Amino acid sequence: MTIALDEKRAREFLAKHGIAQGVTDCGIKKIAGDASFRSYYRISTTTFCAISYFDNLSQRSTKHEARSTNKNNSFILMFAPPQYEKIEPFIAIDEFLVSHDFSAPKIFARDEKEGFLLLEDLGDETYGKALLLDVSKEFTLYEKACDVLLELHKLATPKNIPNYNHSLLFREVMLFVDWYLPLQKKPMSLQEKACFKFLWFELFDLLSRENQVLVLRDYHADNLMILPDRVGHKTVGLLDFQDAVAGSKAYDLVSLLEDARRDVDEKNRQKILEYYLQKSGCDEAIFMRDYEILSLQRNIKILGIFARLSVRDGKHSYLQLLPRVLAFVIARLNSQSRIFFEISDLLKRFL
Repeated sequence: MTIALDEKRAREFLAKHGIAQGVTDCGIKKIAGDASFRSYYRISTTTFCAISYFDNLSQRSTKHEARSTNKNNSFILMFAPPQYEKIEPFIAIDEFLVSHDFSAPKIFARDEKEGFLLLEDLGDETYGKALLLDVSKEFTLYEKACDVLLELHKLATPKNIPNYNHSLLFREVMLFVDWYLPLQKKPMSLQEKACFKFLWFELFDLLSRENQVLVLRDYHADNLMILPDRVGHKTVGLLDFQDAVAGSKAYDLVSLLEDARRDVDEKNRQKILEYYLQKSGCDEAIFMRDYEILSLQRNIKILGIFARLSVRDGKHSYLQLLPRVLAFVIARLNSQSRIFFEISDLLKRFL
């Protein structure tokens, strides 16, 4: 389901914050939506008025910052329907990332009541688009994305974000039971559901609880931007991080390397894993155990999410991605890892 933008209110918001001299003095073009109710629009204007940029550290108005950041007078308007989405989590994580020198879009104006955020325009070149044109860049781009995680994992987690605890992890895999299995007409009995819960909690007990980091959760090619005019880890623009939690270092690497939307070369996948382990100094056995468990958890969850997007929201295109996600699940269940022995028997009845 898509909630239509009230363009009149959007223009009033933009005029109020100095994007244009009047409510019609700018262009609004829809550029994207995502798996949530949020939608995004590119705002272009031939005039530049007095916009207030909410500085992440001091909340001072810095007109010069907005002007220099948006040289082409182009901005992104995020619309998050308040009855379905809250923008406060996005604001909190965005300000944390920007204040620590990561390339999340700067926030120029906000209206929590209407669900509007005016953001820095990071352009159009996502990893996904670039790799469609030239897949030979894959390792280089993924290495840069890995560098972002290495820098991010040096930071203490921000305050007041949820923990990726057993309860949240299990609530996510229940999407498989509640949405994917009904779509496949393969319901679970109450006894099977009890076994399902018990086996998942056994796996979650094996996850490392040390060195929890900020987990962005949707760290994949369509949410990473190429910013060639920046340096170091700032060459990677970050999108879609409002659901961030405190959890394992392995999770975002799973999200990057087991992408539901594109195939990652297996050799590159292994090289990036080795690169992360070498640079991070993590204990390989502990890290890889977390990686394997979260791989299965994430992909089981995604099967449920994509089924829900089709059944509940009418976004049937996500069903085309199910075979790739299912392949990740089956590969994990068929692995030689003994930790999946029991849950493999249960899950294979429904796949």
